[in-house]
Amino acid sequence: MALDDKEVLKEEKQRFEAIFNKPLMHTKNSFSKLKLPLVYRNLIDLEITSDYTMGYVSEAGFRAGTCTPFYFYDLDYEMQTPLKINSFCVLDYVFRNKINASAEIKSLIDAVKKVNGTFNLVVHNYTFSEDEQWKGWKKTYTELLDYSNK
Repeated sequence: MALDDKEVLKEEKQRFEAIFNKPLMHTKNSFSKLKLPLVYRNLIDLEITSDYTMGYVSEAGFRAGTCTPFYFYDLDYEMQTPLKINSFCVLDYVFRNKINASAEIKSLIDAVKKVNGTFNLVVHNYTFSEDEQWKGWKKTYTELLDYSNK
């Protein structure tokens, strides 16, 4: 798996950069998998500048304990690294079946605004589909985006 193998990760990064003709600077690992500190050290070695993996997959809240981006501190080497960690607050399917999902997410947005933090919501492309389980969420996300920009 690329997350554990720096050479595979390097190949994937090079392939991405060749396809898009741009440097890859930001990442988010599938399923929010993090094997610390290995994953972050690999990203640093490959000159990735920011990561959006830090977050819970089954509940709302900031896994890092903060809504403010911060630089990864490597405890083994006792040094701050150049990798910025951008913690996310909620993953789309956490609220999928909740009746008051929009109101709950707005409450989280308000709490983050009070401390001038950064609210990151992870949304997958399938949530914009017309599948029965995601029906209406496209409109909800549009409303949440408008709400967060007020």
